[in-house]
Amino acid sequence: MLPAVLPSIIIIVIFFFIVRVATVILKLTGMDETTARFQAISAFTGTGFTTKEAETILEDKIRIKTVVVLMVLGKIGIVSVIAGLFLSFSKDTMHSDLWKAVIVLSSIFLLYRLTALKGFSRALNRIIEKSIISRGIIKQRTLEKLFNLPQGYGLAQLTIAGSSKVNGLSLSEAGFNKSDILVLSIERKDQLMSFPHAKDIIKKGDKLLCYGLLENIKSFIA
Repeated sequence: MLPAVLPSIIIIVIFFFIVRVATVILKLTGMDETTARFQAISAFTGTGFTTKEAETILEDKIRIKTVVVLMVLGKIGIVSVIAGLFLSFSKDTMHSDLWKAVIVLSSIFLLYRLTALKGFSRALNRIIEKSIISRGIIKQRTLEKLFNLPQGYGLAQLTIAGSSKVNGLSLSEAGFNKSDILVLSIERKDQLMSFPHAKDIIKKGDKLLCYGLLENIKSFIA
């Protein structure tokens, strides 16, 4: 029974992985993870893609290409799964078909439970992200504007590159305070340091959540 439904299960796993890769790509363009995941699933399934969110996609060429590919693959994937299931379930008895349905649904449930694990999900996203960046498919945005306030102030996430002038320096040595910038947190792999101290060292790959003048924050990109 398993060999009969195995092709359909493999197709489901492959297209799940495609949606996950697309989610990471959208995230690298500056979208938050929740929105990126929703947009990827919406594009792949062709559901829930509202006008307001579509405008967000149209702001970036990479987002447009990613969503178009997802839409095309989504149609192919749904047809492939339906065809595979139809062929698998049309050859045996009702009892056998019932067991095949149990196997398929159980596989989907196990895949969902596995990807729902935060540790596994973060590790998978990290592997995909490193692969995308190392291959030059897309460059990670070093500055993501999260929230605007009047008079040029705002909340932004600053990603520290290896060539950054503050890489290897402490917060006090980097001079954030002198530029009227408040570093609210430092995200480093699976570690999150809230309200870091002045002596904390900044490392390559760190994501600093900063509040202050956006122009001053931009000056720390180079």
